[in-house]
Amino acid sequence: MQIKGLKSDIIKPKDDILNAFIKVLKKNKIQLRNKDIIVISSKVLAVSEGRIAKVKSENFKTGDLKALILKEGRKLFPSDCCWLTLNYGHLTANAGIDRSNIMKEHVVLWPKNPKKSAELIQKALKKKYKLNDLGVIIADSACEPLRLGVHGISIGHYGFEGIEDCRNKKDIYGNEFQFTQRAIADSIATAALLEMGETNEKKPFAHIRGANVKFIHKAEIIKNIPLREDLFYGIYNNDFKRFVSKK
Repeated sequence: MQIKGLKSDIIKPKDDILNAFIKVLKKNKIQLRNKDIIVISSKVLAVSEGRIAKVKSENFKTGDLKALILKEGRKLFPSDCCWLTLNYGHLTANAGIDRSNIMKEHVVLWPKNPKKSAELIQKALKKKYKLNDLGVIIADSACEPLRLGVHGISIGHYGFEGIEDCRNKKDIYGNEFQFTQRAIADSIATAALLEMGETNEKKPFAHIRGANVKFIHKAEIIKNIPLREDLFYGIYNNDFKRFVSKK
């Protein structure tokens, strides 16, 4: 699998994200082919949608930033560094609101509908480049319990199966898998973020060729894990369990 992070001019509100990506492809002399995958940073998509807010305080525990977090995502519980919230079926810090790579005293919210955006971008690119199969991922970074550092996640994808169900398949010794489902879209997002970076790289796009995925021509329906089947159920507090069980 080949991955190339693509540098771009700074994306501003009301910029056309599709045209910005096409411009980057031309600059890098990349012609999209069948079965390519492109990755788009959720931040530049959100910025292009105007999903920016001005805040007086950068303290997530008080004031207008706290109010914005609770408006965008449902509060679950605070830690010393953030609110853990539920957004689009994802557990994320501060409802996905980010203060990096944006003007001072401003924050970037998550895109309005990343799944729909992935679909619209995919269909437009397929038409322009006359492709049959193409994958699009809207990617962000996230944390994992008790692990230092962030990794990539897909908050919206289209054109390929983002989850591979390995249940009922057998391993090399004939043992049958009972629970394993591979997070394909998240794994690709993580790999892409290695090339895209997190700080001042100015690479909000990635082009991927040779990914071992199953391409499809419809939206993939992925259901959230029932709370009691979640691996981390035992460490959730009662407030969390009551909240999630209502969703």
